[in-house]
Parts: sequence; C-alpha cells; structure tokens
Amino acid sequence: MRILHVGWGFRPWRGGGLIAYAEDVMEGQVRRGHDVAYLFAGRRYPLVRSPRLHRWRRRGVRMLELLSSPIAVGLDAGTRFPELELEEPATEAALRRILRARRPDVVHVQELTGLPSSVLEVARHESVPVVMTLQDYQALCPTLKLYDSHGEICLRTQPGAECVICCRDAPADPVVMRGVTTAFEIERVTARLPARTRAAARHALTRVAQAVGKPGQPSAGATSGGADRAAEYQRRRDVNLDRLSRVDALVAMSSRVAEIHAGLGVDPDVLRTVPLTLAHLDRLSPRVIAEPPAPVRFVTLTGAQSEQKGAQVLLAAAEALQAVGHTRGYVIDVYGPVDSGVRGGLERLPAVRLRGSYAGAEEIGSVLDGADVGIVPSVWEEALAFVGLELLAKGIPVIGNARGGIPDYTIPGQTGWLNRSCSGAELAEIMAGVIADPGQVVRLNRSIRERRDELVKPLERHLDELDEIYADAAR
Repeated sequence: MRILHVGWGFRPWRGGGLIAYAEDVMEGQVRRGHDVAYLFAGRRYPLVRSPRLHRWRRRGVRMLELLSSPIAVGLDAGTRFPELELEEPATEAALRRILRARRPDVVHVQELTGLPSSVLEVARHESVPVVMTLQDYQALCPTLKLYDSHGEICLRTQPGAECVICCRDAPADPVVMRGVTTAFEIERVTARLPARTRAAARHALTRVAQAVGKPGQPSAGATSGGADRAAEYQRRRDVNLDRLSRVDALVAMSSRVAEIHAGLGVDPDVLRTVPLTLAHLDRLSPRVIAEPPAPVRFVTLTGAQSEQKGAQVLLAAAEALQAVGHTRGYVIDVYGPVDSGVRGGLERLPAVRLRGSYAGAEEIGSVLDGADVGIVPSVWEEALAFVGLELLAKGIPVIGNARGGIPDYTIPGQTGWLNRSCSGAELAEIMAGVIADPGQVVRLNRSIRERRDELVKPLERHLDELDEIYADAAR
C-alpha cells in the first residue's frame, strides 16, 4: 500500500509524544512492506525566504519537508493569521504535485500544525481517501488545547472573540521556528567538533545566525482588528468543522476527544475512538512492587511544565501536604521542564526533588524504576497523555485528573485514583491516603500487571487497526 502521512516536524528537531507516535507508525508500516512518504511543515532557515520542498529519506520513509512554510507556528500561543491556516497556496500546490506523482492509496493526516486545513480538501478533490488522527484540538482551537484566557475549558460554539484574546501573544513572524531550527543545526554541527572547542563554536555560530536572521518579517496575510478579527477566528472554526466532517475517518485517541469534537459540530459518523500507543511501551518491563513502599515515591514526568499540564495543581497539593504535617514517608520526584511560576515554591518544599529532563524513550525505563505512584495532573482536556501509559507499562499506578483521555486508563481500584475535582486539595487528599496506606500500591501494581495486555497495546496491534481503517476509508 502507498501511504502519504501529513504532519509537522521530525525527531529530534521536535520532541514529544505526538511526533513519536507518528514516526513509530510510519517506521512500522515500512517494516510491513508499505511504501511510506511523509509530507510535513518543517525547518525555517534565516536565508530561505520562500517555501520549497526538501526531499530526503530516513529509515525507509520518504521525507518531503516543506521548508519555510508561510504559516508562523505559535503552538500554545496560537496564530495571528487564522485565514492562513485555512488556505495557503504554496502548500496546496506542493501537496497536489505529490499526490499526482505518487498516487497514494490513502492520505493519513497526523497534524495540521504549520499547514492549512485545505490539505484535506486537496486530497479529497484528488479522489484520495483521507484518514486523520485527532491528537489534540488544533482544528477547533488555534491554541490547541481548548483552554481559554480565564483558565477554563473552552467549549464555546462561537469562540471568535475569545480566540482574539487567547492569541494575543501569537508570533507575527516565523522567528520562533527560525530560532528552533538554528539551535538544532548549531547543535548538530558542533556535536562533531572536539569537546574543548564546542562552546566557542556554538557561541560564534549563534551570533552569526542572529545577524543573518532579521526579525519582523510577517507571515503572508493581513491582520485586521476588532470584530473583523473575531470573525476570522470564527470562520476558522466553522470551516474546519465542515472539513473534518468530510474526512473519510477521524481517529480520536480517546473517548473524550471524540465526544468533544462531536459536541462542537463534527459529524459523529466519521469519528472512531482508537487509543494510540508508542513503540517503546511494550518494551518497558513492569516493576513488581511486592512490599508497601517506604517512603512512597511519587513521580510526575510533565506535571510541572505549565499551567495546563497541572503545575499549579501539583504545587498546591505539595504545599497542602506540608501544611498538615506530612513531612515524612514520601518524596515527590518532578521530571521535565518546570514552569517559572511554580519553581520557587517547589524548591522550598523538602519532599520535592526537581530531577530535570530525561532522554525520552531511551531513559524512561530507568527513570520509572525509582517510582511507586505516578501523577498526571493536567487541567486541560488532555487528549490522552502518553506519560500515563508509560507509567502503566511499568506497572506503576496513576493518580490522574478527570480530564480528557486520562480517565480512559485511570480506573479507581484497578489502575489508580481519579482526581475528580482536578484540584490540588483533592490530589493532596489522595496522596495522603497512599502515604497512610502504602499497601494500596502493592494491590494496584498487581492489578496493572494482570491487565497489562489490555492496558499496553503493542504497536503491531495498532498497525492492524490502521490497516482496517485505511481499507474502510478506501471503500
């Protein structure tokens, strides 16, 4: 089968679970004998002003990288150019040429970051079946997370005016992605130099890049003001709802993702709930916790990263435990980036240990060898949270917030504890209960290991699911 995936970026230029999933799927399909290509918005170089297609090959996948996409990627900061995320001629022309040259049997859209949603229409007009994985809410929300300026879940059907506020800090030019690309290339070049010269070379190359990359080059398109801007964001939502509804199959990675998309207007007939997986999950050896742990070692992998990931919830819980006299019998290991708004507070707590970053899938096994209970404190409608699946793959019970896809695998009495209020107070209450009765950890660890085949989906099983979805879409 000829498969064309569409998405954003590649590892290690970009990290995270979404690109890990996409690349795991593509490489797995290559091993199965499929002809796999990947069209994606990618790097932005200071001297490459106009978009062009860069072709290369990696691990059997034909990489079709759209350099210098005209769309300024703002991620959680959103976009100032909602119309450009609906139609962008250069990207549409590139996709049309690729479709006519390669004649794929199916187009599988992983993400639309850096790309216009018109790619869905281009493929449809070329009579190619289209499957799209819903890994976040990007088509519905320019800041990806359906999380508004008031710190609330945004399920508005008329969000235009709120989008203007949420996107107020969106980049007006491609400076963010240009900086990411420059840093990536400098690191790649200097890694080949002798260790004693790397720091000086890195500093010199950074200064050159800053001199070459002139700031303030706005993306194509105009920025209007006031009510006109709200109307543009509203049109982004309305057009995308229509386009999603005409995709042959929308693969929602959790039941809540499917529910939200249907509730906001996507045709439920095209939605399928299919939990995703990562290749390394099945390779993780589950811990056997035979005795009640003392102290109880709580761990969070991304929970302090941002407000949306639960940084304030985590801090509030840790402070609440300290305030009621829980100073012994537990530690809280915090991995990954730490939001500046909570770093000082966490550093002052004797039970909290800030562990820094770790090397993703290569290091996750050893990181979790020292954990008894995992915490997933996201306050946005987290589409799935792969970190929760990593914890379960290691046999570690989870305290998860009742948001997004987290309740799909955080089952009270079987795999962990559900923080139904998503508050720091309830998280502290659950943690205090575990500290008082660590035998719960032993019982849940046993339950998780007994249900491991159900909880941890091997990649090969997921590839079988995708083959069926592709066949249905073709029909």
